[in-house]
Amino acid sequence: MNAPDANSGGGRQQQFELSIGCVPFRLQMTDPQLYDAASVRYAAFTGAGAQPIHIALNNFSIEEREPAEFAYEFEGAVLRDSSSQTNFDGVGNEYALDSLLRVLLSWKLAGRSGFLLHAATVIRHGKAYVFTGRSGAGKSTIASLSPEGSVLTDEISLLRRENGEWRAYGTPFWGEFRAAGSNTSAPVKGIFRLVQASENRVALLRPVEMLRALLPNVLFFSAESEANRRLLGILAQAAEEISSYELAFRKDQTFWEVLPE
Repeated sequence: MNAPDANSGGGRQQQFELSIGCVPFRLQMTDPQLYDAASVRYAAFTGAGAQPIHIALNNFSIEEREPAEFAYEFEGAVLRDSSSQTNFDGVGNEYALDSLLRVLLSWKLAGRSGFLLHAATVIRHGKAYVFTGRSGAGKSTIASLSPEGSVLTDEISLLRRENGEWRAYGTPFWGEFRAAGSNTSAPVKGIFRLVQASENRVALLRPVEMLRALLPNVLFFSAESEANRRLLGILAQAAEEISSYELAFRKDQTFWEVLPE
């Protein structure tokens, strides 16, 4: 966390740095309430990184800006990303900030062999078990049935390929279980497509089946064709290289009995 700096624009500028999945950000803002809320929300992910992505919040300068490489609007808040700086304009609360940060992170990960996935991730024996599915599939249930302290994230998981290995990272983006997120990572043991059932069973999925399961659950907000091709290549590689399964499970802790060690 950094001390406030003077802001020539007439307010008092405050900034802090955070890192999510080894992607570093530096946020600058003049709204003290937003700063306090963000400081609490991302407290576990505060940390400096080399060459952080600079995000200026509510900087309504009339000076000409670089053309945006990527832009997105969420409930009146606007993200504009260029080669030198990212602007979040119209951010009135922590929820708008959180939404734009997810969008920006998904965009930046596409150039870093990574992606965001609607998934709960649980650490078991030092490995990351990634449970994916749409809303209602059972991600929060899996998180609630897992040992205390083992949940890396309960809603949005971050996967990156690093040095020939796929790793899952915690994120500060929580779901119904409201797991605050753990700023750690672990090598991925497997990805599990969730199906609720009366008995537990697990079945291996072929890469093409896993790719189909991943596509509707990946967070990505760009319509640009080249960016989508790049993302599809990352997902196809993940489906080929990560062991993938369909997990039918009962709503109790016995589902762990059928999972691969």
